[in-house]
Amino acid sequence: MPLVHNVMRFVSLALVGAFACGRGAAPPGTAGGPVPSPSATAEPEGPPTISPVAAVERPLPPPPPPPEPVPGRQPVEVEMRNVDLHITEDIVLGVRHLRGRFLPAGKSDIPFLDDKGTYVVVLDSAEIAMDMRSLNVLMTDHVLGRGHSNVKRLRISTDDEGRLRQEGVLDKDIDVPFKTKGAVEATADGRLRVHAKSIKGFGLPVKPLMKLLGIEMDDMLEVEPGHGVMVDDNDLILDPQLMLPPPHIRGKVSAVRVEGDRLVQTFGSGTPKPLRPAAVSRNHIYWRGGELRFGKLTMARTDLELVDKDPKDPFDFSVDHWSEQLVAGYSRTTASRGLKAHMPDYADLRARRAAPR
Repeated sequence: MPLVHNVMRFVSLALVGAFACGRGAAPPGTAGGPVPSPSATAEPEGPPTISPVAAVERPLPPPPPPPEPVPGRQPVEVEMRNVDLHITEDIVLGVRHLRGRFLPAGKSDIPFLDDKGTYVVVLDSAEIAMDMRSLNVLMTDHVLGRGHSNVKRLRISTDDEGRLRQEGVLDKDIDVPFKTKGAVEATADGRLRVHAKSIKGFGLPVKPLMKLLGIEMDDMLEVEPGHGVMVDDNDLILDPQLMLPPPHIRGKVSAVRVEGDRLVQTFGSGTPKPLRPAAVSRNHIYWRGGELRFGKLTMARTDLELVDKDPKDPFDFSVDHWSEQLVAGYSRTTASRGLKAHMPDYADLRARRAAPR
């Protein structure tokens, strides 16, 4: 019992130190802080009595609004089905179905497929999955990494009850290892809330102690604004619109669930809405209407379908290397002057490059 008491006392001191630094106060005995007297540093005879501190409400900033359509221009409608969408080499979105629009962004007035900064994908209805490998790369490399946060060595996984587990280290005056476990749900404004059911520091439950001290996760966790992660009391608020690298998406999450090692998000109604006339392939990316640029071509009244040459598995498509897939396939012009481009999977191209000659 003395060991447990000492460890809990150490955890509480660590949390108090983290709380003080989070509020801008200097630790005792340092410049700007009071120097403790001998009586103040004496070992207490029993556990201290601490009164709970009232939590301070901090309103969350609203999610980003969708871009406005260009006046006088018809938007480019898009449909995707059974697509493994490589946003980067290591971040893959499993698009089960998607219906939305490509709207120009930045200084461009026409979406240009070769430049993912020239368009934003507005989601009307979609179901998109992300496995834990992609989610961990996204969080460590793009959201919390590069000095954006004081969280180090973060690892996210799932359990058999459909909850998210997070392990890492909080970089404060001392490194505080932590573990959290919680359910994930959609918020009313279309974001994700990860509700912390349990919080452990140094391997011991600290949530009751935090409640007693009036400390919340947002007192310890530092996240740079604009990267899609916010803290609301002890919950994490995740905004896919801000977390993902380009091409940026705009759309409200209406439901979320955990399937094995995948986080499945539903946007909008979640009902598949095929374009008309229908796509010819089971796995595809299909654009219709408006103007769309790709390569050296600009298509008016767009009718472009990217067809999976191997429909036995999802269409593996790379946003950055899709022109290589286009060159490795073949194209056909339809009677209505549309274009059907039959393309191999991106993974197959990488395997060919890696194979010995």
